[in-house]
Amino acid sequence: MALWILSFCIMAIETWGSIYFFDTFLKKKNVGWLGKCRYAILYLTVVAVVFLGEYFESMGIKALLAVLTFTVFCMVFYEADWKQCIFFSAVNYSLYFLTDLFSVQLANILVNSDKAYISKPVFLAVPTKLAWLCVVFIVRKIWKGRNNYGELSHREWLEFSMIPLLTVASMLLMFFCSSTEAKVQTAYLFLSAGLIFINIFVIELMQGILEKEELLRKSALAGQKKESQLAHYRDMQAVYERQGRKMHDYKNQIRTMQVLLKKGDTQAAAALAERLTESISVEMAAVNTNHPVVDAVLNQKFHTAKEQGVSMTFRVGDMGGLCLDEEETVILLSNLLDNAIHECVKVVRQGRNAVIHVKLVQEDGKLIFSVRNPIVEKVQATDGIVLDSSRGMHGVGLMNVKAVVDKYGGDFAVSCDSEKFQAVVML
Repeated sequence: MALWILSFCIMAIETWGSIYFFDTFLKKKNVGWLGKCRYAILYLTVVAVVFLGEYFESMGIKALLAVLTFTVFCMVFYEADWKQCIFFSAVNYSLYFLTDLFSVQLANILVNSDKAYISKPVFLAVPTKLAWLCVVFIVRKIWKGRNNYGELSHREWLEFSMIPLLTVASMLLMFFCSSTEAKVQTAYLFLSAGLIFINIFVIELMQGILEKEELLRKSALAGQKKESQLAHYRDMQAVYERQGRKMHDYKNQIRTMQVLLKKGDTQAAAALAERLTESISVEMAAVNTNHPVVDAVLNQKFHTAKEQGVSMTFRVGDMGGLCLDEEETVILLSNLLDNAIHECVKVVRQGRNAVIHVKLVQEDGKLIFSVRNPIVEKVQATDGIVLDSSRGMHGVGLMNVKAVVDKYGGDFAVSCDSEKFQAVVML
């Protein structure tokens, strides 16, 4: 009876430590009342896995069931995809199995035991799990709370996953090839310690890669900010030059109206004044959204496109309550519009008409920004990077747009066919 109680206590420790481990790396999902029962759910599942492993009398099946159980648990209770769930489930199981194996091998060496791992002494159970919790605490201390794994590529995930998979294979090999020989037990002892260190090192390596990607992203954002400021100054200079030319034309037209009025031709003077008023209205503001930064960017891009033979159509709403700051607004709008204009210029050079369709509205409490434009060739979009037919990078700035979208927990979708390219942002 005492052994049963001890076993259930050990499984309770394993459950709590596993949840503590997953909370370190993964962001909890809002699942309502089910989230309050996650400890009980995982505990009952762990108990079921242990009894199934005893029933089949196979350590391999038990390990497979444990990793599968943790993976499903992570997918239900955490905001993570299947790659992340499998990786951290395998690492978690590897760490506490290796700690268990290390403790038993150490005890066998110290007491010169003739018993193999499968008959480990009961008195080691609690100290072993406490040692595993210490390893989890060390891992949590090393980790700095990052969980933006979207910056890791599929290849990097595949490379990282090799370590816990090889660790599980090594653990099973040591378990099935257990021996009472002191040399073999000593070798297993150092191998277990080495595998524990390697798994912790992989976590540290992952953190280093994420920090490097974050620095690169911030550097790209800083560069984009400088480019946006320079583009703003260039656009303002172009506006001033355009206004200077227009003012010269306006003065000539006003003098013409004065001459017409002196001659008494009021009808011709009135028609000239009406055309002049319409021209000034179009020149000053093609778009009005009740937001000065949005208006500045959209009008600048409108005139830039117009000068290069590209047309723009707008469907805009009131942006007075826009939640983005000025820098984020410029990054979001300028990048997508610049890419569209750049592609449309190539379309115009082919002798085709190019029209950019822009939608910027707030519907049901969400900001929707859509840019659709014709293209010269179909491109492929992956993780915010656009590749052309020659696999060259294209669509500069989409990563910065994605960074702004991710900051506010929004959605960013890109689609392309043989005729058009469309980017949609929802915040």
